[in-house]
Amino acid sequence: MLVYRLKSLGIFAECVRQGSFRGAGRALGLTPSVVSYHVKQLEEELGRPLLYRSTRRLSLTDAGERLAASAEAMLGLAETGLMQARDPEAALSGTLRITLTSAMAGSPIAAKLARFHAENPQVALDLHYSDIWEDLVGDRYDLALRSGGMTDSSLMCRKLWDMPRVLVASPDFLAKHPPIEVPADLGQIPWMRFAKMSDQRVLTGPKGQEAQVLQAGNITVNNIEAMSDFARLGMALASPPTHFVAADLVAGRLVEVLQEWQVAPIPVYAVWPAGAVANPLTTQLLDMLAKMQH
Repeated sequence: MLVYRLKSLGIFAECVRQGSFRGAGRALGLTPSVVSYHVKQLEEELGRPLLYRSTRRLSLTDAGERLAASAEAMLGLAETGLMQARDPEAALSGTLRITLTSAMAGSPIAAKLARFHAENPQVALDLHYSDIWEDLVGDRYDLALRSGGMTDSSLMCRKLWDMPRVLVASPDFLAKHPPIEVPADLGQIPWMRFAKMSDQRVLTGPKGQEAQVLQAGNITVNNIEAMSDFARLGMALASPPTHFVAADLVAGRLVEVLQEWQVAPIPVYAVWPAGAVANPLTTQLLDMLAKMQH
């Protein structure tokens, strides 16, 4: 019966949290053998292992990772439902664990997160900025905010926003290279490449015409802040998000190149595991972030 499976799922989720049958047993007031029994029942029903057992620590199989995400979401929904049943006006509470790319620091997304927290002060935000795409299930993230193309079919995604970019260089760099008057001139100028992104840039002109440029250059970075730093130092052309270099453009540390042409923006997506059950906290945050495109 489903009710017995739900109990086993809750025990399995605690095993994942604690990293051992013994730890889960202590947390739940059960013996390790009872904990092991419930996990084994799930494995037998599914016909595949959920955990790799060792003398030191449990680790998840692929099936276990998928089930763990759903089990955690199930428990979160249950806790929220109980809280709202006790007090329909109760504020949302809990923790949202989110991974974001470094390009989003200082962007409008930061303001949206601040607003969400102000409106839901009992929700703890655990924010991890990294240019490494984290394992959402293995690292137990509720949500990822990622930029660029989405290629992982095991993840669900929702487009939030197009992050504007600008083509810039330092005055010293421009003085050392031939004038850049049309997009074709860019092919002979050193660019700064950004790891994990295509070397091709698409520019849109004042009449909607498009020009494709293949980046030339031998500098590659994996961090937007580093790209902006090196551009200020005159190392190459760069196309960072506009909000990263707005102050530099005003101060004259950087100059916008081909002002009448726009660099294609970077699409920003919210991403979560395909098998995860909807988390009320995540759903509310997504609804707020989605308004960025309006």
